[in-house]
Amino acid sequence: MGFIDALYVIGKSFSSDNYEFSDYLTLPAKVGKSKEIRIHLKLANYTNNEEDIIPLKIIDISKIDEADFFAGNETDEEKKIRYLYKDPPGSNTTWRYSPVLKIAKPKNDREKNMESFLEGSKAYINKIEKMLKDFEDLKYFEEGSVSKIVEILKDKLDQILDCYTDKNSSYLIVFGVDNEGEFIYPGKVTVFRKYFEEKLKSHLNEKKVTSKGSKNEKKCDYCGKSPGLYTFDQVFPFATFDKPNFLPAINKEFSNKIFNICEDCLKVFLKSKDYVQANFTDNSIIYGITIWVIPEFFTLNENKLDPAFSNLNNYISSDQHSKEENLLDNITDPSLIDDPYTAVFHFLFLETNQSQLIVHQMIEDVPITRIRKLQEIWKTTVKKFGKSENANIKLSYAFKKIHISVKNLVLKEESEEKVMRNLAIGIIGKLLSGERVNTKILKQYFVSRIPKLMNEKTQKGNFYFILNDFLLVNEFLNNYNNSMGVSV
Repeated sequence: MGFIDALYVIGKSFSSDNYEFSDYLTLPAKVGKSKEIRIHLKLANYTNNEEDIIPLKIIDISKIDEADFFAGNETDEEKKIRYLYKDPPGSNTTWRYSPVLKIAKPKNDREKNMESFLEGSKAYINKIEKMLKDFEDLKYFEEGSVSKIVEILKDKLDQILDCYTDKNSSYLIVFGVDNEGEFIYPGKVTVFRKYFEEKLKSHLNEKKVTSKGSKNEKKCDYCGKSPGLYTFDQVFPFATFDKPNFLPAINKEFSNKIFNICEDCLKVFLKSKDYVQANFTDNSIIYGITIWVIPEFFTLNENKLDPAFSNLNNYISSDQHSKEENLLDNITDPSLIDDPYTAVFHFLFLETNQSQLIVHQMIEDVPITRIRKLQEIWKTTVKKFGKSENANIKLSYAFKKIHISVKNLVLKEESEEKVMRNLAIGIIGKLLSGERVNTKILKQYFVSRIPKLMNEKTQKGNFYFILNDFLLVNEFLNNYNNSMGVSV
C-alpha cells in the first residue's frame, strides 16, 4: 500500500476547491512543447457573466490565432481550469469533455498539412465536426451551428495552416468565445462548464459498481467510510478487469469483490495521477517508457510536508514546468545537505498503449540513502574510468547509459528491440531495489555480437563508442555488486 498511500496524500495535498469538477481535470499537452490554434467563436447571445444563454447562437468565427500552450500569468490550477480538459473514456470516442482537440506535430510540407485537415476519415476537420456535434445534439449549440462552423473553417483553412508551422511542437485546437476581441477559454464559459459536468456525471454513473444480490453495501477499500462505487481502473488503466486470469474476469457481477473506492477517493487519486504525470515523471531515460518517481514526503495525519523532507521543499513548491533538473537528480544533488534523512520513493516504469498503461516494473519503498549511494558509485566509476571532469555524473545519465549500451546490441530491430529494452529496465530495477545484477548475461550478449557489430557498424565509426559505453556500464555494475559484497 506504500505506492497507494503516497499517491493519496499527494492528491489530498494538492486538491482544488475552485470547482466541483477541478480534480477531474488533466493537462491536454506538455508544457513548453505545445502550441494552441485558437478558434474565436462569434456569438449572438454571449454575456460576460455566469448566466450564459443556452444554446449558444454561433454566427461566425471572428479570428484564428496561435498561442503558446499554458502561457499567461495565472496559476497552474487556473490555467488547467481554462482548458476544461479531461481525456475521453476511450481512443475511439468521438466526443470530448470540452471543445479542445489534440492534433499531431505538423509536417514540413504545407500541402501535406492541408491533407491532414481535409482528406481521409481521420482528417482533423472530421474530428472537429464529430466533437462539436455532441454539443449540438445535447442542445448546448443552436441547431445548424456545427455545419456552419465546419464550412467557415474550410474557408479559413489558410489561416489555420499559417498557425500550424512549428514541426517541433504538438498542437491543440481550442474553441473559445470572442468577447469584444478577447479570447475566452472554454473553462471560463458557463455553457462549456455545464456540458463538461453533464458528460462527467454521465460517465461516472456508467462506471458505478453494481453489487447484485449483495446484502451489505461494500465500503470504500481505501478510506473505509463511504460506499465503494468505483473500481480502481477508473484511476489507472493498468488495473483492468477484462482478463480471464484477473478477478472478476469478464463477469461484472463480481466487481464488488475487487478494490473499490468511493467518489471522494476517486477524485483524490485522479488529482494525484495528474500531478504526478505533470511533475514527477521522466521520459528521457528509456525511449517509449515513462518513469514515475513518486516521493512519499508527507505526514498522513496533517497532509503537509514532513520536516524531514525540507530538502525537497523548493523542488516541490517551485514551478515544475521550468525545471531543468528532474526529481531523481535533485535528490542526489551534492549542493543539498549531505545528512541522510528518512525518505522513500516509488518507481513505476510505464508504457502507453492507446488509452491503457502497461506496467513494466514497479519498485516500492526505495530509500533516499540507496539512491544517493548509486549516484556516488556512478560518480566514482566515471572518474576512475578516465572520463573528463565534464563527464555527466548524474544518476539519470547512468540509467541512460545502461539503456544506450543495451540498445546498441540490437541487430534486428523488430525481434530484439523490446527484448533489450526489457533487459535495461530489469537492470535499472535491480539497482533501485538493491538486488544483485547478473552482469554475466550482459557480457554474453555483447561478446556474441562483436563480429556483427564490427562488420555492420565500424564503417560508421560507431564500434569504438559502443565498446566504450559497454565497458563503462559494466564497470559501474561490477562496482555496484562489489559494494554489496557480491562479485560477478
